[in-house]
Amino acid sequence: MKLDKRLYWIIFISILLISSYFVYRNLFSPAERENKIVFGISPFQDTMMPYLGVVKGWYQEEGLDVEFKILGWTEVQEALSSRSSNRIDIGINNISSVIATHNKNPDLIYYYGINTFDDGFALMIRPNGSLQPLKFYTNKGLPLTEAIRQTGLQLKGKTVITTSNTDMEQGVAAIAKRSGLNFKDDIKIVDLNPDEGLAAFLAGEGDAFIGGVPQRTKAKAEGMMEMITGSNIGPAPINGIVTTKQFANKNQQKLLKLIKVWFRIVNYTNDNLDEVASIIVKEMNKHTAGNITVEDFKLFWNKYEHYPASPDEIQKEILSPDGKNYWKARWDDCNFYFHDVKQIIPRYVDPGDAFYMPEVQKQLLLQGREKKDL
Repeated sequence: MKLDKRLYWIIFISILLISSYFVYRNLFSPAERENKIVFGISPFQDTMMPYLGVVKGWYQEEGLDVEFKILGWTEVQEALSSRSSNRIDIGINNISSVIATHNKNPDLIYYYGINTFDDGFALMIRPNGSLQPLKFYTNKGLPLTEAIRQTGLQLKGKTVITTSNTDMEQGVAAIAKRSGLNFKDDIKIVDLNPDEGLAAFLAGEGDAFIGGVPQRTKAKAEGMMEMITGSNIGPAPINGIVTTKQFANKNQQKLLKLIKVWFRIVNYTNDNLDEVASIIVKEMNKHTAGNITVEDFKLFWNKYEHYPASPDEIQKEILSPDGKNYWKARWDDCNFYFHDVKQIIPRYVDPGDAFYMPEVQKQLLLQGREKKDL
């Protein structure tokens, strides 16, 4: 009888310990359990850049234990969910991604912008076709705003091949809005993934095409021309650190140190472009079939997209209302696209609830001033 009672208590305590373990595991993020930051990045030339901090040992110098998980672009938002089995603490995404998913996951926030994709997208057309490029109108002496409007007006009644519900299609909606066109009524969209869309366009389908940077590069190599590019199409996408309110509020100093490493990465790359290109390309090509080259990387760096090298440059470029890539313009454009055009979200996303960047910037600038005073 005593043996049975002892066995009962052993089983009871074992079940209790196992249950406690799983409750502990589910309640706390990986960083809280293991004193580390689990960082989700995608295998692209820009979003892979934080990896350089591991190679150089810069996270360790700041007392950070950073673990990277390579995820697809949309998998980053999913992995920030408390229900995800592949959970991360922070990731790199953009404003569009936060606005598209915030109503489903209101804990998701845009923490700090780090680079602008301000000349990456291009609406491609055929040479000697019916559509004229932006320079056709600027060469006539028209002010840029009017030249952009005239360029976009040509799309009325035309067919554009792109990928729906992405930054690419959002660019078409943006140029339509700038030109006074109704995106739904005035432009026909053919929805294909970027590679299929390019193939269809090169085969003679559609009047214009917009894909990613690889498709833009290939289209140019095949003799196509750029109708309008970058921020002339619409407010530029801004890549940045995304996380959850819970993690941001509990780990402010860790995140500020991580951003400090980011600026170190940018400045080192500016001074050692060939070395960094080799490192990032080698690592990136382990995770993708894109086979990007060192020369491709150098074409992207501070050409197709730009990397402010300090909080002061961020202030001038992204946070100032007069900045070339003012964040609020992109935020408003994303709300308009996902709510008014695509009707994917039930209401506009309030930046006061989901955009932490101004407060983070204050902390970074304050730290910079304190360092100068020492």
